[in-house]
Amino acid sequence: MTNFDVLIINVYLLAIFTNLIKTKTTLQLYRFFKLLVLSLFIIVIVELIIDSDLVLWVSIVKLLPLVPLLVVMIQTEVLLILKKLGITSGGFFSNTLEDTIKIELIKSIDFLSGKKIGGLITFEKTSSLDEFIATAYPIEATLNSELLSTIFFPNTPLHDGAVIVRSNKIVCAGAYFPPTERLDIPKQLGSRHRAAIGISEITDSLTIVVSEETGNISVAVEGYLDLDISKESLLLYLEKHLQT
Repeated sequence: MTNFDVLIINVYLLAIFTNLIKTKTTLQLYRFFKLLVLSLFIIVIVELIIDSDLVLWVSIVKLLPLVPLLVVMIQTEVLLILKKLGITSGGFFSNTLEDTIKIELIKSIDFLSGKKIGGLITFEKTSSLDEFIATAYPIEATLNSELLSTIFFPNTPLHDGAVIVRSNKIVCAGAYFPPTERLDIPKQLGSRHRAAIGISEITDSLTIVVSEETGNISVAVEGYLDLDISKESLLLYLEKHLQT
């Protein structure tokens, strides 16, 4: 592969990666592309180490096109972390209501995960969840980390069911969903995970699950369960699926 070929490939990769970020693509595609870029960078580095006869300018030509890709990737990860901390381009205390809700949610998920407290949080989208809200315990309060963490605290009356969130408000707790009937679900997954998949199969809702056995965070949407994700990946899900 010539140096010009390497340059063209990396220009295309940069264009594709930038477009993926703008369109808030699926996490699976984002992760695949990030792995592809890192693999390409490692391959070039290894080639330079093995072939010690390469001229310096040739090395620079091969490495420079990768720099913008790495910068964009790092910038994306940093922005996700800053959003989690409540720091936006406008500085501190400049978050919108939606940003504040996401920060409160992440704080609660972080607490539940760290303490290995099970949790099930479902966000209503266009499909109505009134059927499940009607049989649950009404809350009608703005989503905040303290309230969420208290609801799921072990041995409290509502900790086994799901919290349903509508328009940034917790409308109820103790909701129960029909579990999925799929046979390909891993046996180690409990009732919360099966309920999360079940509600995602019959509505367009997004459900977050915290495992009480491992503390792992999972997301169920469109009949698919993404297991053991990071808080940064959770933020990507929220950005993609909960736009207001």
